[in-house]
Amino acid sequence: MNFKSGIAPISKDTFGTLIFMGLEREKFYFDRTKGERGERTDILEARIYNLGSSIQKGQIEVTIPDYIDLKEFEFMSEVELVHPRITARAQANGNFANVIYTLTAEDILPAGQSQKTTLEKKQHDTKEPVGAGAEKK
Repeated sequence: MNFKSGIAPISKDTFGTLIFMGLEREKFYFDRTKGERGERTDILEARIYNLGSSIQKGQIEVTIPDYIDLKEFEFMSEVELVHPRITARAQANGNFANVIYTLTAEDILPAGQSQKTTLEKKQHDTKEPVGAGAEKK
């Protein structure tokens, strides 16, 4: 089986109720051209948040892209994920390999806030006003 773009879970069935627990860490890009292992740059790649899941019976990590603003919800408030994706990679360890699953999402929203209003707001902010731009002659 080959899941090139990851697995799109049904959020309620896979995670149940999600509780915001805070920012875990920020992930930065590495410059692979410097040194043997590379050096960390100051360019933000993503933010990783901790969420509590009622179905998974514990804490899960969610990776959100860098272009999304820092999320600062109240501790233990209910949240929802926008377009979650689960990807897997293998990490070799001698004669064995471990599978590492990564949960990414486009955004984290407070529970009950519709994704549609967020997308409409984003599209509305990027539209040009009527009459702006090149005029036809």
